[in-house]
Amino acid sequence: MSEAITSVLIASASAVAKVFVIGAIGYVSASRPKETPILPSSAMNSISKMNFNLLIIPLVYSALATALGSLWIVLVSGIGVIILSYAVATVLGLLPIFRVNDKTDFDALRVAAAFPNIVALPILIFPTLCEFPVVYNAFYEEGGIDDGGASDAEKYKSCADQSNAMIFVYFFAWNLLYWILGYPTLVAAGKRKLESKNIQSTALAATDETHNSIDSTILQTEEESECKVGNEGGNRKKQSNNTLTSFSEENDIERSSTEENETAEAQMKPRRCKSLIQLFTHAVIQTLKSPGFIAMVLGVITACIPPLRDALFSPGGPLRFVGSALESLGRAGASVGTLVVAASLVHQADAKSDTSAQQGAATEVGALNVSIPNNNEASNNERGVDSLRESMRRRRSSISQLSIRAMNAIKRKPTLRMHFWFCFSRLIVTPACCVMLIVAGDCGGILDEVPGLAKLVLIVNSCLPGAQLIVLTLKSRGLSDSASVVAQVYLPSYLLSVVTIAGWTSLGIIISTPNEDGLSFCSR
Repeated sequence: MSEAITSVLIASASAVAKVFVIGAIGYVSASRPKETPILPSSAMNSISKMNFNLLIIPLVYSALATALGSLWIVLVSGIGVIILSYAVATVLGLLPIFRVNDKTDFDALRVAAAFPNIVALPILIFPTLCEFPVVYNAFYEEGGIDDGGASDAEKYKSCADQSNAMIFVYFFAWNLLYWILGYPTLVAAGKRKLESKNIQSTALAATDETHNSIDSTILQTEEESECKVGNEGGNRKKQSNNTLTSFSEENDIERSSTEENETAEAQMKPRRCKSLIQLFTHAVIQTLKSPGFIAMVLGVITACIPPLRDALFSPGGPLRFVGSALESLGRAGASVGTLVVAASLVHQADAKSDTSAQQGAATEVGALNVSIPNNNEASNNERGVDSLRESMRRRRSSISQLSIRAMNAIKRKPTLRMHFWFCFSRLIVTPACCVMLIVAGDCGGILDEVPGLAKLVLIVNSCLPGAQLIVLTLKSRGLSDSASVVAQVYLPSYLLSVVTIAGWTSLGIIISTPNEDGLSFCSR
């Protein structure tokens, strides 16, 4: 037993170490050479698109075409694990110890906690796991196809192909829920942010106008001010009477508008139901239109036609050159994807220090310095007075805007509480809940017919760090500040996941691997 546990620990550590060695190469390539990095930020989108369309899609097709089995349980369980992740992050985020004050950051981080990086990392981890006898022997024999004459290479290929097929079926569940739950949440956050910015701009404009009128009053001569005192007193009385009249009219308008709002709210209920149906329909359409789903369908069709499958993927088949080309492209996809993820972490972390907000702040400081006029010229003529008024207005406006941006920068910087909440919910609590549910189902006999490899896929996918797509979506919705927060939270979570993935993978292998008698974890 101790030898088996040692083998499991070695297999898990080796698989995770391989991933992060490739990630370290991508991380360094994004920052060195300093002047012209090997992986510059301008190339990330193009490389990522090329990787998915030309490398990952062939891997999806070849994996499903050669290893189609009872994958429905992975699809259903994948939906459950994603919903569990979202619920865990939400519940923990509402606790006082983890509470995030900014609603936009809270929504962005809990979506990031619910949708992990389930393609680039797992398709590197599982083939490495399958290289170890303790893994490929257990999962090959589990399928009931070992007649004693299978070679180690055949067992390895069977284990790797089955795990890849399960990963991509899980990705289908991920994609479907992202369009139903994740993307609408980020879009709603973007709308709230835009409305908040509009309100803030309106308030700033009103403040500037007030300051401008105060400046005009201060710069008037004492003699002109005294002449206007009597006239302004009479005007104020008239204005106060008019204000009382308008106030009563506004109360009447508010009552009528309240009644109209209640009527409109009653009419909105069927519209909400309709919008939910439209949201679900949109999510299904987006999923069906995605290249990954099309590749999955073609892979399933190929697997259901044995002559076509053998022609493409069996040694000596007439179309083997096509299948071999697809497999070669697919093998490169995981490594390129990991390089892109690591490089993106560098560029997103650096973006917070040299963004346009800093350039804007520097410009405003420069304007503040050059806009101070010569006071001697201002006192000599009316033109100088106008220049002084304008300079004071600009100075107050610049100070206000600079202060707001500085406060926003401080507010958007992730706190230690954010880091702890995200890592604790994503890397610890969610996989712990997943493991407990699998053990409970296994001990209760509910999961007797579920392949052990499927259980391992679910456990590993539940403990992975967040997906980079969340950051890209936030940027596309105008939430650059929140995107920077999520990117900064990602960096330590990816580093910490070196330990947590290895630990949960080891536990997952122990739980999901049947013993020599074919008994499950609870029957040992």
